[in-house]
Amino acid sequence: MFGGAANARDRAYRVIHNFHSRLDGGGPFGVPAAAKNGDLYGTATAGGAVSGRGTVFKLTAPRTRGGAWTLTILYDFPGGSGGERPDSLVLGADGNLYGVDFSQTIFELKRPASHDGVWKYTALYTLNQNSDGAGIQGNLVFDAGGNLYGAAASGGDLSCGGGYGCGTVFELQRPTKDGGQWLYTVLYAFTGQPDADTPYAGVTLDQKGNVYGTTNWGGTFGYGAVYRMSPPTQKGGPWTETVLYSLDRGTNMGSNPEGPVTFDESGNLYGTTAFGGDLNCSGGFGCGVVFELTVTGGTWTYTNLYSFQAGRDGAEPTGYMVVDSQGNLYSTTTSGGEGSGSAGIAFELSPPAKKGDAWTETVLHRFKAPTDSGAIDGLIWGRWHSLYGVTYLGGKGCQGEGCGTVFELQP
Repeated sequence: MFGGAANARDRAYRVIHNFHSRLDGGGPFGVPAAAKNGDLYGTATAGGAVSGRGTVFKLTAPRTRGGAWTLTILYDFPGGSGGERPDSLVLGADGNLYGVDFSQTIFELKRPASHDGVWKYTALYTLNQNSDGAGIQGNLVFDAGGNLYGAAASGGDLSCGGGYGCGTVFELQRPTKDGGQWLYTVLYAFTGQPDADTPYAGVTLDQKGNVYGTTNWGGTFGYGAVYRMSPPTQKGGPWTETVLYSLDRGTNMGSNPEGPVTFDESGNLYGTTAFGGDLNCSGGFGCGVVFELTVTGGTWTYTNLYSFQAGRDGAEPTGYMVVDSQGNLYSTTTSGGEGSGSAGIAFELSPPAKKGDAWTETVLHRFKAPTDSGAIDGLIWGRWHSLYGVTYLGGKGCQGEGCGTVFELQP
């Protein structure tokens, strides 16, 4: 199903913060973490007043829609044992923030007891590439017990990937006592084709504790896979990895996914691929697709919902995708758009009224350099049922290409 791009923009776009490098950071990365009260938390990979090695920030939501957001720097990375260049963040049920930095250290920022207190940085675990994996590029997620899960793009089984390893899925188990040591466990080390290989994306958990994700390579055909990790049936037993679907570069087929998967209310899985689809696009490589996986009797069936064309409708979706109660999907692309300076789009993909008909793409915003470019990480729900994301570059805070923004898409 190739569908058709719609030009209507049914969400109002506005920048809610421009980064200024030395003042507050630059190069924001990853989708923001949204608190229940609407406040947003995120990371900047560079800048900051201390050493230029990045910041963790909070954007306090205004009382009324359309009001000004207030930025607060919660932590300014000093480098060394204090961490540097954070690139993902998640908000725990305990109110603390958890993330990963450039040195592959998983850290915690503990919320202060008083309103004017200082957030406390603690390094929970630093990965060893040879055994643990390395190159965490996607989101971390919590299970119901407060344990963290994620994927590393390389490392693990060093007989794979020319000695660099094909990546791992891991758990960081919360200690039973406050102040105790977190326990890191490799749940699975990928072994390459025909197994999965190189999980750039983060992971998604279902209600049964299964872990789902995508890999950029591997699978039966070598162009990526969607996998599931199932918890052990007996305490202390191994996790079980299953390749749910192997992607292939061909007409109506996506290839090389870089983003995570997401569930709808019926248990269907949705994801994107950076390439594949319409092979007339991007010199025969394809410009990416949005796909659906449905399960019947244990067998997963793939459907291509939309193939990008690299024109006004965008190309190469790689970020986090969300779904609403009507089954509409929302995310961003890294390229395409319209005219000079095209830098991707934010889009909505809507299901047809009649099953089997084409899905419809609506372009919510077209990013342009140097105004707002580098929206590679997708979208997240926040207050007022608005969508939020970041651009790595652009904005009015710095000269040249800009130091990045946080933006809002209002309904």
